Parts: sequence; structure tokens; C-alpha cells
Amino acid sequence: MKKTLFIKKGALLGASLLALGTVTALPVAAQEDASETTSESTSTESVDEESTDEATANFLATEGSDVQLALVTAIELFQAEFPDVDIVELDIDLKKNGSFEIQIDGQDAANEFEVTIDSQTNDIKSQEQDRLDDDDVKMALDFEQLLSIDEITSIALDDVGFGEVTDWNLEYDRDHDRFEWELEVFDQVTKDEAELTIEGLTGEILESELDD
Repeated sequence: MKKTLFIKKGALLGASLLALGTVTALPVAAQEDASETTSESTSTESVDEESTDEATANFLATEGSDVQLALVTAIELFQAEFPDVDIVELDIDLKKNGSFEIQIDGQDAANEFEVTIDSQTNDIKSQEQDRLDDDDVKMALDFEQLLSIDEITSIALDDVGFGEVTDWNLEYDRDHDRFEWELEVFDQVTKDEAELTIEGLTGEILESELDD
């Protein structure tokens, strides 16, 4: 009888251990699922961050055409001079000597700023500061989402098929609730001119007008 009881107790102990092993295995599997979910979530967040960084890098890219590099340098000069001021408008003019005159408008809670920079010398030619009226408040330019000046230039020239861009302007259009690039194109040989308005986020051509 004693031997038989020992066997039964051993069997019960083995069954208990087996059950315990099954129970402890469940949390491990759950942890693996949770780990995979967390990994997938982290991966998605990383992709989103990379996409945002790439968009910002496009607008402020330090490689590209002369106007791209001149604009980025001018923005850096402005931000160094006024680190807490939002940039609300950009205006770039191509000069006869091939350099650019870049006007940057900025605003903070109380003031508005206008700075003009010569790309040939990378110097601030002039700057003005005035009190900001409520009616003059503008939306800050979103460099994380906007297409770069090189991308907008390519879209414009592909559309008109001639010349070069001589003037670029970018600001938020409150009436239409969108960022707009306005460009002027001129052909030195034919003297043809064109004016275009392009949506700043999508590159959609909103208006294209040719002047013979």
C-alpha cells in the first residue's frame, strides 16, 4: 500500500508541475506578442519621423541649384538674427549678375520684421521692425511640409516650356486657406513672360498665364 501511495503522489506532483509549466508559458507568449506590437509601433513612428525629416530636408536642403542654396543661407542668417521669430513670407529676385536678393518677413507675438539679404555677399542689406497689427498676422511657413524652391521651379518650367524663373514669392493665402508660390518666368531670347501660382504643399498649378 505504501508503494502504491507513493506512485500516486508522484504522478500528482508530475501533473502539477506540467500544469505549472503550461501556465508560466502563457505569459511568455503574451510578452512576445506585446514585444512584436511595440516593435511594429516603434517602426511606424520611426517611418513617420523619417518622412517628416525628409520633407524638412528637401526645403532646407544644402544641395541643389544656386537659388536653393542662396535661400537656405538667407533663412539661416535670419534665424540666427531672430531665433524666436516665425518666418511668414519669402520673396526672391534674380538679379542681372546672377545673384539673388532675398526678402524674409517674420513675426512674433508683438512685432513684424523685414530683412533683405544679398546672396552675393551673404550680408543683411537692410532690416526693419514694426509693431504688429492684428489684421497683419500671417501663418508661419511650414518647412516640414512645403515643397522646396527647386521642386516648385521645376514644376513651373515644365509647364511653360521656356525661360527661367526671375521671381519667387511664398506665403500663406488666408482667403483660400493654403500656401502659395507665385513665380515669374522670362525668356531672354523670345522675351516671352509667364506668371504662375502653385500650391505650396502639393505642387498643383493653380494658375498659369502667358504674356507674349
